[in-house]
Amino acid sequence: MAKSDKNWSIVIFALAAMVYAGFFFAKPINLCTADLGRHIENGELLMHGVTDVLYTNHYSYIEPEHAFTNHHWGSGVLFYWLHEWFGFKGLSVVYLIMNLVALGLMTLAATRNRIWSVPLLVAVATVPLLAYRVEVRPEGFSYALIALYYFLLSRWKSEQLSFRILLPVLLALQLLWVNIHIFFFLGIAVTGVFLVDSFVNNTKQLKQLGVLIAGQIVVSLANPHFLHGLLAPLTIFNEYGYMVAENQTVMFMQERFGNPEFYHLEFFGLLALICIGFMFRLGVWKNYLVEMILILAFGTLSVLAVRGIPLFSLFFIAIASPMVYRSIEELNFKTKQSVIKLIPAFGLTVCVLFTLVEGTYASCRKGYEGLGLISDINLTGEFLRKQQIPGRIFNNYDIGSYLIYHLHDKEKVFVDNRPEAYSVAFFDSIYKPMQQDDELWKQKSLEYGINIICFYRHDNTPWAQPFLIRRTQDPDWVPVFVDQACIILIRNTEKNQQWINKFGIDRRVFISVPN
Repeated sequence: MAKSDKNWSIVIFALAAMVYAGFFFAKPINLCTADLGRHIENGELLMHGVTDVLYTNHYSYIEPEHAFTNHHWGSGVLFYWLHEWFGFKGLSVVYLIMNLVALGLMTLAATRNRIWSVPLLVAVATVPLLAYRVEVRPEGFSYALIALYYFLLSRWKSEQLSFRILLPVLLALQLLWVNIHIFFFLGIAVTGVFLVDSFVNNTKQLKQLGVLIAGQIVVSLANPHFLHGLLAPLTIFNEYGYMVAENQTVMFMQERFGNPEFYHLEFFGLLALICIGFMFRLGVWKNYLVEMILILAFGTLSVLAVRGIPLFSLFFIAIASPMVYRSIEELNFKTKQSVIKLIPAFGLTVCVLFTLVEGTYASCRKGYEGLGLISDINLTGEFLRKQQIPGRIFNNYDIGSYLIYHLHDKEKVFVDNRPEAYSVAFFDSIYKPMQQDDELWKQKSLEYGINIICFYRHDNTPWAQPFLIRRTQDPDWVPVFVDQACIILIRNTEKNQQWINKFGIDRRVFISVPN
């Protein structure tokens, strides 16, 4: 058996790994495209007794009564408190810590024979995948919670934790989880995988796991929507009328964007399958049945919807680390000890190198690190609040939560980034056609009393850019504000002349010139 590597070298390696991973998550918030603004306002309204946000499309003037199951309301309350106490920088720090906690828990859970450096090195290799989704969102709670579930259940399985402690802790966590993010069902699913493992391996823990799962299901009913809330993961896509990038397949995203993370995922997916193959060949697959099922499940999820990539990265630590351990154990004693001593030095070198070097895929410093908001990202919202131009706003999907954050007490929005909060007919017959058909645009914009257009300028949907180009050249509309992220136009009417005269922008600046 290999000797423990718990010494100063592993401590230094662990600290370097934390710094390396921390830089990946220290990315400034683009409030224009993030859901965060809406989450903060959810929390503020709920703290003031406005419960409509739990059940209806409270923020929209188009479909205000459309039924909506707010499955992340608790995150909104937490984000609101953090925002009130520490601002956006505090939110960034907390989100960074949550990801580091998830990474740390999975590393600890994967530790075997007290060789700490092996899972730590694997964890460092997965960091770019875990950081695929660095936006501050309720999902971060789910990353930390699923890692905590796996850690606690693994400790209990190995009899390092009593069921008397496990049961109340996991039920309390489940009560929290069901009210902060729709991934709460993963807590039940992970417990279910341990139940399957117990059945296959004929352990004495089968009955206790049955009690735990039953308790988790019952506790999950303790949400504002009761049974509908429990079933939300199964029903959320019943009426989901807008294509969201995070729900697209790896193949679709790879063909369209070609991000290095997709190749990283495919390579690690292949390595995970090789690990599983070796487990079967060595006849030890039953010992790692939980890890095999979970990596296959989250690997499949990642392929079908890229939002699953961070979850895959966490459980890759659990499946790859045992195989590295196994390889070390097969070495002769002298070589084994040399490898154990070299791993922290190698890992430390990798962390330091890719912290100092900027711009490569593995570099944690991409040149735009920071905490809090992107500089000047609130200029559009501040302009709208200060000028108080009357009338309804037509906005695109991306910027909805941003406008909710700035204008929730002033104006409703046309749409925001919650597909489940709007009908399919709205997206198919109103939102997209209004940008594609100028006659329909004229008709509906008058019907809805639209006086302002506020758009995220970098919306890359097929209809958005042509729509903006036409509006900037449309004599019925006048551009009055533009910044790094957004553009504002107002209707060319007599009542708007005071703003047009003061802020009107020459249309010629929006005419593209061939190279």
